[in-house]
Amino acid sequence: MNHPEKVLLIDGMSFLFRAFYASAWAGGYRQTSQGVYTNAVYGFTKMMLDYIDLVRPTHVAVGWDVAARETLIRCQWYEGYKSNRVAPPEELVPQFDLVKEVTDAFSVPNLGIPGYEGDDILGTVSTRLQAEGHQVVIATGDYDSLQLLSEQVSVKILKNGGKHEHYTPASLLAVRGINPEQVVDVKALMGDASDCIPGCPGIGEKTAVKLIAAHGSLDGLYANLDACTPKMRAKLEEHREQVYLSKKLATIFRDAPIDFSLEAAKWEYDPERVREKFAELEFGRTLVSRVS
Repeated sequence: MNHPEKVLLIDGMSFLFRAFYASAWAGGYRQTSQGVYTNAVYGFTKMMLDYIDLVRPTHVAVGWDVAARETLIRCQWYEGYKSNRVAPPEELVPQFDLVKEVTDAFSVPNLGIPGYEGDDILGTVSTRLQAEGHQVVIATGDYDSLQLLSEQVSVKILKNGGKHEHYTPASLLAVRGINPEQVVDVKALMGDASDCIPGCPGIGEKTAVKLIAAHGSLDGLYANLDACTPKMRAKLEEHREQVYLSKKLATIFRDAPIDFSLEAAKWEYDPERVREKFAELEFGRTLVSRVS
């Protein structure tokens, strides 16, 4: 087996959108003297370096959504999936490509495949890496990634103000009362309005956690509907098909056909190349001082 490494996997869209709106709420869209918007890219770069300082990884990679919602595999299963998404602000759109130029300057791989989401990239790469004996830290704003937790995979959930929640299987059990394998089953019952995942109407998070914790799994729950109240049983029976569809939608792919090389993700870069990109984007001394 190869020498075990410590790999930081970043949810690119989580970082970029959080960086954009954090600076937008502060009242400023950072721009270059040429009028190029850079507020999201600047914030993303700072966050990436902050997490690298925190995690001290040997390798870093970023997972991205790379295609329109309509082309997603999950939209083929359920037309309403993420149908509530609106077009991103016009100030942000040009920064989607610009941010990848910055990560590329750091020699950090940008990973994405049409049809799949950033979560699927992180799920696939983390599954491969742990099978090879490596340690993985996933940095994301999406609680769905908690299903990827294992003894070798931990998750840092981004919070406002530069803070985060750190999850391992043990802390997930302590905080939420479930294990990683049950995360998707809970989501299947409660749904997710932000992604338009329907779930079972009338079942919220507390009830969903209670049911799955009591029965072990979604299959265990449906095998023991007699143990539920008549009202709950009727609700679950009526929406069984929708609940299992919701589970399918909420399950992160771990076998996406992504081309990933651990060697290419090694955290080492040419400082001069990064400084040139920073100068082009007029990032200023604060970030430049972090390049060495």
